[in-house]
Amino acid sequence: MGSDMDFLYKPMVLVTGFGPFANHPVNASWEAVKLINKDELEKRLNIDLVLLEIPVTYENVDEFVPALWETYTPKLMIHVGVCSFANELTLELQAHRKGYQRMDYFDKCPPNHVCTAEGAIRIQTKLDVERICQQFNNGNQMKNTIAVTSKNAGRYLCEYIYYTSLSIDKTRTLFVHVPDTQIYSSEQTARGLERILELCLQQVNENDTTNLTDDMKKASLNEKTTDACPCQPATNQ
Repeated sequence: MGSDMDFLYKPMVLVTGFGPFANHPVNASWEAVKLINKDELEKRLNIDLVLLEIPVTYENVDEFVPALWETYTPKLMIHVGVCSFANELTLELQAHRKGYQRMDYFDKCPPNHVCTAEGAIRIQTKLDVERICQQFNNGNQMKNTIAVTSKNAGRYLCEYIYYTSLSIDKTRTLFVHVPDTQIYSSEQTARGLERILELCLQQVNENDTTNLTDDMKKASLNEKTTDACPCQPATNQ
């Protein structure tokens, strides 16, 4: 019975890559994401993993991303995009709401160059990205692959999709820029993304456990306070 329940309540993890656009008729992000070893990760991490290709249009992000959150309620959301001048796996720390002036695949920009998602001018992920990079780079299994952090996600579809998800839940969202295939092969990038996914999931689980413990402590304190009230002696009138 226990194994049946585990199967029913496996946390969902979503990883998205982008489809073709202007200078990238084959997008290195989706080429890597689709090579992620779904079956192995699902079994080892006890998750359900969904890999999705997102068209490079602002309207598609507006339509699909909130729907993905609502449909799957993911434990972790990782968006992946290609960066032509990246030489490493680049983990983005933040995204901005304004400044989207580059045309998408259909030669469109968002109205007033502003993301339609509502939120602060800038939203930072609550994941400890520096720690993830440190753990990644200290690991022996990824000797030829390096992870670095960045504060500039590019004000294009990559930053746009990141802002959209951060506005929904910044505690479990990350964006990773990957180099083109001449620098890291699709297989090399896929293995790197698998490791990043694992490190992110560990951190989300740690944070969820800490938050649950804190909530239980608060509930216990509230219960004691409530129980104490009726026991107080009545005041003399």
